[in-house]
Amino acid sequence: MKMEDFSSCCASTTFANEISIASPFSSLEHAITVARDIWFCKLNARCWLEAISGRFCSNEFLETTNEELDEWGSIYEEKFGYVFVTCTSGRIFEDILAELKTCYRNRHVVELDIASKEEMKYIELHIIELLSKKSILVCMLIFSVSVEYSGEIVNDTLDEAETDSKDNLDDISSGGMDISRQFELNKVPEEENETLYTQ
Repeated sequence: MKMEDFSSCCASTTFANEISIASPFSSLEHAITVARDIWFCKLNARCWLEAISGRFCSNEFLETTNEELDEWGSIYEEKFGYVFVTCTSGRIFEDILAELKTCYRNRHVVELDIASKEEMKYIELHIIELLSKKSILVCMLIFSVSVEYSGEIVNDTLDEAETDSKDNLDDISSGGMDISRQFELNKVPEEENETLYTQ
């Protein structure tokens, strides 16, 4: 996959480059494992901040949900220099506001650690979405090719054949002939034997 594919998953160009180099992946789990390794072991705080600063969803959620949440989101961003990052899916604004107020009291290094872990959750979701789309496209391509080449359903040639006796099984598998007696399998024909020794 290309770097551009992964840029939609994370705003860090270093992350997108590293994960594109590591692709293709044997499974979704493999992709997530590699993404976590890159995020937590290969990237520095500057790359994390690049990714977080490229995120707009948290602030958009804060702005549309509640005035107090919006106010605290701005205070948070002013203190730390980046938006408050948390998974908001299925959560009510009171819970998010309480988490935001708690996080605001953290030191910068602690909060960056928390924010990087929250950002990784978003990255994982986007990777799942990206690879699912790619997988669907591949499946659609395979399906369209198989539909193109599939014709009418052909009955099994063994349908209604009596295959209970050993004789009938031999007839089916070798056309009724015992081919093992027609050729001496360990013997090399004379002309081939001569070329073996002259090479």
